Amino acid sequence: MDEKAIVATWLFKTDLANMNAGEGTTNLKELKTYKNGLPYISGQSVRHALRKAIQRENPTVIKCTPEFPCGNIKDCWLCDMFGYLLPGEGAKRWSPIKASPAMGQVRNSITTDLILRLVHDIECPNCKETINPYWAREKTAGGTTVKEIKKGGNLTCPKCNKNFKAPYAIRQAIAYKQLTENIYRVSIAIDINALGREEIPNIEGEGESAKINGINYREYYDDTERKKRLRAILNAIGNMSDFASQSREMSNASPDAILISVQKQYNHRVSSALKMDENGVIDTESLKGVVIDALEIPDTKIYAGVVQGMFKDESFLKTLKEIKDPHIKLCNTPAKAIKEVIGLFD
Repeated sequence: MDEKAIVATWLFKTDLANMNAGEGTTNLKELKTYKNGLPYISGQSVRHALRKAIQRENPTVIKCTPEFPCGNIKDCWLCDMFGYLLPGEGAKRWSPIKASPAMGQVRNSITTDLILRLVHDIECPNCKETINPYWAREKTAGGTTVKEIKKGGNLTCPKCNKNFKAPYAIRQAIAYKQLTENIYRVSIAIDINALGREEIPNIEGEGESAKINGINYREYYDDTERKKRLRAILNAIGNMSDFASQSREMSNASPDAILISVQKQYNHRVSSALKMDENGVIDTESLKGVVIDALEIPDTKIYAGVVQGMFKDESFLKTLKEIKDPHIKLCNTPAKAIKEVIGLFD
């Protein structure tokens, strides 16, 4: 294939949600915020959501987990698309899929919601003392009493000092969670050439005298399989939902406005588009400048779509029309824009 990269950047609008909580405290799930106080969702959480969307539609193609990678580029889509690190084997692979954090664009108020958490209480089988396994022992040092945190396994009763294995019982505890409405901007880049290919340095000599004499490339499958995997990634962009804290909760993260570039040179230029001010209005001058600059790369194709009525300012498609470039294709919706790009790799 001549195409080297696909870069998608999009906006999605959420109702009240906490899609990637910060560390917080025991009884509070805080929103992650960056320096100006706006919320964000980490890049790791974005990659997780994309990975789960791919896996949901293709349940048999992921052979391992991020914690225990197999390194099987040919058969495991996880290791092929998202890279891996195998320290014991001295092997690592750059990820063909790169994701930015999802950055909140709009300054909105934060709501604190009362929630109930299930907490495990334990009764000591010896003295019948009820203890919380998260605070399994109290120690006194220098006249100060501190609590040791220990979760599960063999515990020590702070009253009778006997060891026992924890049989769990459940109780409810009050906690709080911060929620907010916002519009998030996120980008994903796909390095097409890296899919199914592995870089193998040609190392000559050993120890201090070792040197790299060129790099060899091992290809594990052909363009037919590469296109199949590209289509799966693009389809997943339209169906992302499994962000952190969303295992039981629901919030829409599908694109409400999207810009996708298909490029014959690898760069992340288009990821700078679709910036908004804090009132939720797209910066059209920045949008126009980024798109014109991206089209300087020969044969770059750009596809765009927006859900009508979603934003205060409806100038997104209008701005792109003003550029009057035949390499820009405007679609009625984000789903149709994604479908158009998928069609390039049939």
